[in-house]
Amino acid sequence: MVGVVATTIPVANDIIMGEFKAYANYGLNTQTLLGATRDGCKVDIERVIEEIKYDGAYGPTLDSNGIPLVRYKKLVGKCTVNNLCLKFFNRKKVSDMESDGLWESGDWAATGGTYAAETTIVKEGDQAAKCTADTINYGIKEVFASAKDLEAFDNSEVSSTADFIAWSMYMTTAQLAAMGASSRIRLSIHKDADETETNLFYYDVAAADLTADMWTNFKIAKSGFTESGTADWGAVTGVSFKFAIAPTSETSFIVDALDLIKDTNLSSIVPINGGGFNYTDETTYREFKANLEITLNDYLENFTLVGQKLDGKKVKIVLKNCLNDGKITLALEEKDEVVNETQFTGHYKASAGLTPPIELYEYVA
Repeated sequence: MVGVVATTIPVANDIIMGEFKAYANYGLNTQTLLGATRDGCKVDIERVIEEIKYDGAYGPTLDSNGIPLVRYKKLVGKCTVNNLCLKFFNRKKVSDMESDGLWESGDWAATGGTYAAETTIVKEGDQAAKCTADTINYGIKEVFASAKDLEAFDNSEVSSTADFIAWSMYMTTAQLAAMGASSRIRLSIHKDADETETNLFYYDVAAADLTADMWTNFKIAKSGFTESGTADWGAVTGVSFKFAIAPTSETSFIVDALDLIKDTNLSSIVPINGGGFNYTDETTYREFKANLEITLNDYLENFTLVGQKLDGKKVKIVLKNCLNDGKITLALEEKDEVVNETQFTGHYKASAGLTPPIELYEYVA
């Protein structure tokens, strides 16, 4: 028939999304699925490239081969998501293992163990804590400058024993083999002063709980910890990691990102990290208040889109050091879904100014 165009069916490897999901802090203890979306999302990679000019009269600066030098003036990734809801979570940092912490060698009773700052294998931020030990009760510790209350979050929301203590651990294949199958690494939450180990909560990690050469995330309810003596979540003086059962030989493990995480699946009209907002829990409602100061805690470690093409292969887009710094738009229609348009932007870190805050992965298998 004249004028009729046959329908073209997309081939399986065309980049047509079968489905996708949006996550905050993907791959971390605080990973949160942001919720259902409508009308998909949009990713913008803004680029501005310029020639480097010489002070005026002589034109562009040339490299050794006579090629004009060019550079990125701007390379930023942004993602706009139309969410039907944004999952809400509350997090209190117990220890981030960064350089401003007080981690040191020796377990809480000062028996032994060696601490080192780890800057190559890191889960969050710029630094993790590495422990090297060869016998039982050897480990590392952080003694807090003042006691921390883990019965309340930073916004005064009450924390119950259903809430989680979360952290990450890393061991290589060789380190895990040297640990031995029967050994245990103990996380202790202390009440006593340093060098007195009587009143504490503890949780033991077995070798079988760890996967070699990758980070293992732990998210354990406070009720899952064992109490020794008279411990107190409201008066924590410090934390320690040690071998509760001796390793087979000297070995090392790395820990990072020790947090208190609220056990909740509530949603909010305010973006997940609440950049520019504080909230208070008023029992029957949560009140959000504008805050003109953006702190480091407002940043997400990442915002990640994980999608699957029609051929089943995965596409992943990661914006790092993210903040919701776009406008917040609510689409309100009678008897229809409320859509929250939210924009997330990746930001450069002061310590890594030449590392673009966007990563794109297209899997081939």
